[in-house]
Amino acid sequence: MDSSANRYTLEALNPDGFLALRPRGERAAAPDDFLCDYANPAAEALLGPGLAGQPLLAGRPALAGMLAPWSTTVSTGERTEHAFSWGEGEAARQVRARAVRMEDGRLAVWLADITEEARFVVDAEAFEERMSAYVECMPDAFLALDGGFRVRHANRAAEKLLGFSRDELLGRSLWDAYAEGPESTLRRQLQRALSTGRTVEFEECLATHQVHLRATAVPASGGLLVYLADITQRRRTEDALRRTSALFTAVLQGCTDAIYTKDLAGRYTRINAAGARLMGKTVEEVVGHTDAELWPEEARTTTSHDREVLAFRHTFTYEESQRGPKQRVWLSTKGVLKDDTGTVFGLFGISRDITERKAMEEALRRNEARMLQALSAASLTLFDLRLPEGVLHWERNAAALFGQAELPGEETLGTFLSRVHPEDRLGVAERLARCAEAPGEVVLDYRVTLPDGQVRRQALRARSRAEDGRIGRVLGVLADITQRQPGTPGVIQAA
Repeated sequence: MDSSANRYTLEALNPDGFLALRPRGERAAAPDDFLCDYANPAAEALLGPGLAGQPLLAGRPALAGMLAPWSTTVSTGERTEHAFSWGEGEAARQVRARAVRMEDGRLAVWLADITEEARFVVDAEAFEERMSAYVECMPDAFLALDGGFRVRHANRAAEKLLGFSRDELLGRSLWDAYAEGPESTLRRQLQRALSTGRTVEFEECLATHQVHLRATAVPASGGLLVYLADITQRRRTEDALRRTSALFTAVLQGCTDAIYTKDLAGRYTRINAAGARLMGKTVEEVVGHTDAELWPEEARTTTSHDREVLAFRHTFTYEESQRGPKQRVWLSTKGVLKDDTGTVFGLFGISRDITERKAMEEALRRNEARMLQALSAASLTLFDLRLPEGVLHWERNAAALFGQAELPGEETLGTFLSRVHPEDRLGVAERLARCAEAPGEVVLDYRVTLPDGQVRRQALRARSRAEDGRIGRVLGVLADITQRQPGTPGVIQAA
């Protein structure tokens, strides 16, 4: 290595990083890395100490992208300038690298930390983009005028209001596009704002368009920024909101679920007719009362749920029971009501009567339990083989068929095959694999080896099913047939 003390004295004082690099590799014009002959203090502060005498790119993935441009500089002598990211998290930096080939073929690379510059550019561009998007998406018309009332910028809403495209408006006098006469309020007020340098607000009626405008003119840079709000549309919107409210009320009253609101004290402030009817009461009997007043026995649970919703300000779903002569089970979804400031002033609820569904679920659970008992007594179990994943799902009584105290609900096909007798294993695996080729029925008769060494016979009967155009599942039953008339063990395929 050259003595860097004299050669790079000035670079040692450079606040930017400086590296003297020598191409490494069989061909100098196509190096595989660069050896660092010298790194000034600023470079080591940026990239880390101990750079001199070491390959620069190896072990530094962030610098891998510099190999190509620096190789170009070495081979052609052209100066290159590229940026790269260095570090992670809060320590992440943006670095600009400028590379020049020196007379002896080495590279001189200057590293400038441009993090703040890049951040400023990004922030400025993002701010300009946000402001441009905001102006463009404003529901109100926006015009930027120069001192001669010529249009310098117009958003989409201004195009719609004035009836001209943006290209037709730009550079044109507003008064050429504005249909009202010279004595219009808009003309007089804009002239006033421009002459006084003060913001003016006023209303204007466009007789030709049959609309009312609320206008604001703000002096800026020798011209005006003009905002035109179409309050006619706002009135139409208010009418639409009233119609929407009426529609909501109609939907509320037509819904078969209970829909209601409560204040912070737990009093019902609104409930639909279906909700009151499901409670066995009228709307008038419910509104203004709390659950404790309506059904004291169940109020503790419902009140606890209401408090949880108000405390966490989230939407929760609960099952709530109502005792009495006609017991009911409700599936209730509750959330908070907020005003425009975000202040919670109550809660809403939608409750569905799931009494019949719960009864059906309980009956199904009992039937499933009886079925599993019957299967267990008959030394049978059900299985579901998902072919793409090679995963078997067993019913809860499957463990006994394999001489085990318990069996996971799911296991791989390979685990199941490991229990099959070695002489039968290949045939079982091949037959199950062929299930993926076409839907149909499969019957297998084979032996399994239990953990204690005992050998038992099993019969598998299943049907493969197609899903999305391909065989996805094999559903069937597995039986222990050891005690039946013994036959020749082995794989048997049904005709």
